[in-house]
Amino acid sequence: MKRNRLLALVVLWLLCALALGGCSAETLGETGADITIRVVATRDFGQKLIFSETLQVPPGTSAMAALEQVAEVETAYGGGFINSINGVGSEHGKDWFVSFNGISSNVGALDYTLHDGDVEHWDFHDWGFRMFAPASVGYFPDSFLHGYDGEVYPTVIACEDGLEDSAQTLQTGLKAYGVADVTIQSTGDIVELDKQHSNLVLLGTMDCGLISELNRVWDRMGFFVHFEGDLMVCYDSRGDTTATYGPGSGVVQATQSPWNPGGTGVCENVVWVVSGTDEAGVKSAVDALLGRYDEFQYAHALITVNNEVIRVPQ
Repeated sequence: MKRNRLLALVVLWLLCALALGGCSAETLGETGADITIRVVATRDFGQKLIFSETLQVPPGTSAMAALEQVAEVETAYGGGFINSINGVGSEHGKDWFVSFNGISSNVGALDYTLHDGDVEHWDFHDWGFRMFAPASVGYFPDSFLHGYDGEVYPTVIACEDGLEDSAQTLQTGLKAYGVADVTIQSTGDIVELDKQHSNLVLLGTMDCGLISELNRVWDRMGFFVHFEGDLMVCYDSRGDTTATYGPGSGVVQATQSPWNPGGTGVCENVVWVVSGTDEAGVKSAVDALLGRYDEFQYAHALITVNNEVIRVPQ
């Protein structure tokens, strides 16, 4: 059984451990002073919190070293594979996966060097339906604020016509969190360079062109929500349909940019889909993202239905 699990994870590695492509990005500098990081462990795509610890560590500290400061860790395969954390161990179809600032890592904990402000997130979940889930929304706005491996990319809010007020509200919110480089463009004006080398927030209804493009390949994006006809369909961690929703429903979910030349496993820029079945749904998703963080913290994605925030997958 372990051999099968190892084979599956090796396949995962081959899919997402791609060479980092060169691009214009700001590399955060660090001094010799200690840096502040957070180590979090959850279960089932962020549904249940196990622990959250804030640490001061020296620059150059690995993710593995930080984890070992706050938890009992058992490793396998030469120390590069986490077998258990605080007694929660690998079992058939479930393992530990790590992300940094909401971006799934393409290297192991021994090889990732932490940077100031990083959130190191370990989640124990079923990977039968989603072997690779490239990004999550539960650490808003860390993907835009701290990036991955100290590299922070500019953020572009790609706004569908008629949602300019929501775009400006989101831009103001991101800047209030400290995200410095945030611009707004019409979805029709987005150029290939922005798609390849910027963080994108796609703000629009399910009929928006860029959102429809991702919706057509939603399974390859690691999504648990997609649009089908005039409905929003949600799935659990095993791939079973949990619910369908109609007018007024919103969603916030994330992936790594499929337009990046390195692919969705290169760990550079992210794409967040802030969408809904109609404009009311989109606006409810924006409101949840900016004002109801405690209701989706740690979650992989969220949906809004009848003023309720629901964590996804359920």
